[in-house]
Amino acid sequence: MNKWNYIIVGGGSAGALIASRLTENPECKVLLVEAGLDYRAADTPKEFKDRTKGLGLALEAPKNHLNPEFYWHGITATRAKGQAPFQYRRGRGLGGSSTINGLYAIRGVPDDFAEWERLGADGWGPQQMLDAYCKIEDEHDFPDVPWHGRSGPTPVYREPESGWGGVDKALRDAALDAGYAWNPDHNDPASSGVSPAAMNIRNGDRVSTNHAYIEPARNRANLTIRGETLIDRVLFHGTRAVGVIDADGGEYLVANGGEIILSAGSSSSPAILMRSGIGPAADLEELEIAALVELPVGRGAQDHAVAFLELPIVPSAQTSVGNRPTNILLRYTSELDGGRRNDMMLMATNHNYWFGKDTAGIAVSLEQPLSRGSMKLTSKDPRVEPHFELNFLSDKRDLARIRDGLDRARQLVDHETFQTIATGEPSWPRNDQEILSSVKDTMHLSCTAQMGRAGQEFAVVDPDCRVFGVNNLRVVDASVMPTVVSANTYLTVLAIAELFVNRLQKKL
Repeated sequence: MNKWNYIIVGGGSAGALIASRLTENPECKVLLVEAGLDYRAADTPKEFKDRTKGLGLALEAPKNHLNPEFYWHGITATRAKGQAPFQYRRGRGLGGSSTINGLYAIRGVPDDFAEWERLGADGWGPQQMLDAYCKIEDEHDFPDVPWHGRSGPTPVYREPESGWGGVDKALRDAALDAGYAWNPDHNDPASSGVSPAAMNIRNGDRVSTNHAYIEPARNRANLTIRGETLIDRVLFHGTRAVGVIDADGGEYLVANGGEIILSAGSSSSPAILMRSGIGPAADLEELEIAALVELPVGRGAQDHAVAFLELPIVPSAQTSVGNRPTNILLRYTSELDGGRRNDMMLMATNHNYWFGKDTAGIAVSLEQPLSRGSMKLTSKDPRVEPHFELNFLSDKRDLARIRDGLDRARQLVDHETFQTIATGEPSWPRNDQEILSSVKDTMHLSCTAQMGRAGQEFAVVDPDCRVFGVNNLRVVDASVMPTVVSANTYLTVLAIAELFVNRLQKKL
């Protein structure tokens, strides 16, 4: 039987990068196991290549039904108290959610990583994360400044003003007149205010981790990729991880001294841990799973809560290059209780085709939530996906910041640049109950196997991403964030994976 130095479970954003980086050493044998399809990047369905997932200009919801094999379909979540559960989709197949996400290439802010260190993630501070961001990126617009990289696999590109939609221009003008600063590069660590939104595209097309990391590594003799292989649990000898077992009972073993790296994402990695006997004791007992280590797996989950101000506008103002919904964003500091610097974001929405509506408007995103959710494993069958109670805005300080953000958005749409494109009055949730009943997620699920110090409330892994209480098992993906980063999570997940590999190689 083949044995590997590393078995990586999950070929999405983190797993693809880790597999590519580790196999740069020809002596390191890696098995990359992916539940979804193993496919060449050139065979990516055309619906996923452009800036709106092939949506075009039709008034319809995203065409997820055209490529169902690229999604997990059984994950459910309740956003806020009183809402009904809904399907929480994540990407499946090589590239994971980097194949289906919104293409936002936005970094977290330095205060995020200072907070991570405060919460026990030693060595994951602002400078270390900045170095990792620079390593992964190929910066298009500001290649010569010291806070950007030029030779990484992931392109970072901003659409020039000539390609913006009407709401992009209106939000820019209204925000500047309201006193917010203009910052052409929101990924400058010192930036705040109004900025063009960066995307991970090159020549108008998506660059997923399948393109950026797997393709260059695919033909290496020391990399084995197994697609359509759903992992059930980790195989242990005592407390030493020695391999993984798939849903059909197949076993994959590491060589002596080898390790398992779970990079299956913030829903699947904690589920694998729990099926392996690592998790809250009561949850494991309920499913008749033999407990190996009691840890707060699935506790402390976070996502960005978002509320919308909708505005009917003239059709010409909805058009942008590639039908891109957002080319302008506004980061600001609310100065309300619970927020750090840049704790809020307003995003232009040139159109709401994503929701099957003919309106446009402004999205109000809570970037630094205090509320915490939890995961429920409803079965020990690996084919049954978990449920999440996200508990959005359960902390009153979060609700206050969303209210304030809606008030700011409402004032901005009174500006003349919005009024020249508006065809009617704006609408928005006007009280707490309306906010709670309509708040949405941004599919940035994080913090389900958090990094920290042993014994902390939500800590599951140490700063080297090793699972407490066992040997040779690590988790490296959005699960390990101590708090959700103050941005769309894609670039930060790549930076986490890059910094992890750097730390690992220094200790080998």
